[in-house]
Amino acid sequence: YQQALDSTIAMQSAFGISAQDLGQKINFLNAVENQTVTSMEDLSEAIPRVAPVIKGLGGTVEDMAVLLTAMREGGVSAAEGANALKSGLASLINPSKSARENLAKFGIDLGAIVDQNSGNFMGIINDFADALNKLDGTAKQQVLSDLFGKYQFARLGALFNNINRDGSQALRVLDLMNE
Repeated sequence: YQQALDSTIAMQSAFGISAQDLGQKINFLNAVENQTVTSMEDLSEAIPRVAPVIKGLGGTVEDMAVLLTAMREGGVSAAEGANALKSGLASLINPSKSARENLAKFGIDLGAIVDQNSGNFMGIINDFADALNKLDGTAKQQVLSDLFGKYQFARLGALFNNINRDGSQALRVLDLMNE
């Protein structure tokens, strides 16, 4: 009960959801739980941790559910996923000079991806995932490690491997968003 209450408060405060719209958001999250590996407990654990970051980047509750499902599908727990998103999203929009230079060696202009998708949170995620998918396995791991660090690269790798993979549960969540 306390976890559900904390999640509800976090969603309302972080995303500015009105009491009238809260029921619709809860119904969406229930549908995510029923059709993916992501449980309501996972979402309740992650929402207070990562919702403000996602909202700050222009994301929504639905976007957050897509990201968490992609990570959960890759075997990343909700708590680890939320923490990885907090640090990883900061690295994605504001990479170190070294990371930018290393990504450029692989033909990835992260600054251009962020600039071209200004105000489009999921556009940044999807465009970066597309750029990663053009790399071979070793290069992909090098890019992830350079950008996100040795501790978070595996967790964020799960996100970018599953976010737009055909048949992924993350794509199922995107379908739910459109329904």
